[in-house]
Amino acid sequence: MAGKSRVAASSLADNADLPRLVTVLDRATWFTPLTKRVPPGQTSKDQVRIPVRDAQRLLVDVVRLVADLPKDTTPVLVWQQGAAELEVDTSATTLDCDHGLVTVGVRVDCDQLREPTAVSVPFAVGTVEAPTGLVMSTFTRLSGPPVVTDAWSDAITAFAWESLVELTRRVCAQLGRDTRARALIPGGIAAEKGVLLVQPMSRTAAMRG
Repeated sequence: MAGKSRVAASSLADNADLPRLVTVLDRATWFTPLTKRVPPGQTSKDQVRIPVRDAQRLLVDVVRLVADLPKDTTPVLVWQQGAAELEVDTSATTLDCDHGLVTVGVRVDCDQLREPTAVSVPFAVGTVEAPTGLVMSTFTRLSGPPVVTDAWSDAITAFAWESLVELTRRVCAQLGRDTRARALIPGGIAAEKGVLLVQPMSRTAAMRG
């Protein structure tokens, strides 16, 4: 436990605005910070296996950063595109995992809808047997009410993608450092049923940050 606290403290500044993330990781039995630093350009020995339930809890604060929402303000934001507006409830963002598939749900609302609706963004990712690094794919046009998906598929997909990547980045930063004291970053995202898989790695010598 002493080692875990020491590593968490070393990256606390990276996650000072994410108290929930720090708390969840500190209590998680699946999360073990590295005691050795990773040489530049190399991956850690093991993947981080994040149960979906914990990934969902971690996502709550991360999406606020992605949406650039100030602390202690409403989780709801409004996107504008010409005269059109779309309301997004970031607090209702969801994450689910199946074999080779991560699905991020984004709850939206507008005047043309009778009630708020969740638009799912499915990302095809790697698996344990067939890793794909950070390469992932999804549909050009999402499934959902045409009034939403005709105009907002790109924006919703971008928000979902950034939320997923930022979640993995924050977890890796908490995991440990490389030999130049830089926070680890995600080198791969994969999934199996009920589990988000993240492969931490160190930056190459040429990478900044």
